[in-house]
Amino acid sequence: MGNIGFTELMLLAVIALLVVGPRRLPELARGVGKMHRMASGAWQNLRREFQAELDNEHNRRIMEAARKARADVEAAVTGKEITRDQPGASKDVERERDE
Repeated sequence: MGNIGFTELMLLAVIALLVVGPRRLPELARGVGKMHRMASGAWQNLRREFQAELDNEHNRRIMEAARKARADVEAAVTGKEITRDQPGASKDVERERDE
């Protein structure tokens, strides 16, 4: 429950009993519990969506790196220029091909 201890919780319960009264206290407690469940559910939903978006971005970067690596391998095998900007990379491929 965060930083609320048992004594603080009991003090809040006594104050709520005095302010609201014994008849409306169960109704108030149910309402607070319902709001807490809704807030927890919304928070979990937000965390799930955020994590899914991070995973999608991570997977997109991995796929992009794999595409670049594939293009580099194909360029090395066929002897074509490497398409991405990498200083000296095409010269390295040509040197390795000539050896």
